[in-house]
Amino acid sequence: MKADLWLAGILGYPVWRIEDASDGESLSALESDIPVFAYAKVGASDIASVSRLVGSGFLVVDVALTFDAGIIAPTSASDGVRLALPEDREAVARVARGAFRFSRFHLDPLVPNGIADTIKSAWAVNYFEGRRGDGMVVAERDGCIVGFLQLIWTAPDSLVIDLIGVDPAWQGQGIGRDMIVYAARHGTGDGRVPAGMTVGTQAANAPSVRLYESLGFRLASAQYVMHFHGVAMDKK
Repeated sequence: MKADLWLAGILGYPVWRIEDASDGESLSALESDIPVFAYAKVGASDIASVSRLVGSGFLVVDVALTFDAGIIAPTSASDGVRLALPEDREAVARVARGAFRFSRFHLDPLVPNGIADTIKSAWAVNYFEGRRGDGMVVAERDGCIVGFLQLIWTAPDSLVIDLIGVDPAWQGQGIGRDMIVYAARHGTGDGRVPAGMTVGTQAANAPSVRLYESLGFRLASAQYVMHFHGVAMDKK
């Protein structure tokens, strides 16, 4: 097990990431009468590990899908998409707080939506604090930021979509597509142009799956995402 100090700081009690589900002694350490949270990501074909975690009290909350794409074909340019500026922090945090329905925290019935929203907002703010992300793209409409795209380089020419969110009032209008195309053309603004991109989403998020496939992304892998609650969050 490895401590997740960032998430623990948000929840206010210990959080562990399970890196090896075969270690039964470590899993038994999760048994506690104080609040504790743990999570694991297990390959879709590793049913033995899934079974072991279920037997230890873990709950399957998500099937995480990873998609890869080569160079994304150019489409018509879109106005109102640009690289984020420091002064965009609060607007991006606002969008992140209300943009998500299908994250693993939103899908977990034991995580209140308010906590799930706070986690996503804090994740996006990490970019402005220099803690996570190599770049961010934002979309503006009517003078307001309505979407953001957080990006990480994993190799000299490979770009990961770390987090993407669009204000619910503007979803379904091509804003996510516009931001992804912008990133495919301009990267993170340091002169590098990606030769490929990777993104993860949830099997429950059919609109996102359709978007990525329409842009040429193809399924690369799938994982079960599993959560453990030592004490249910809504009973803390």
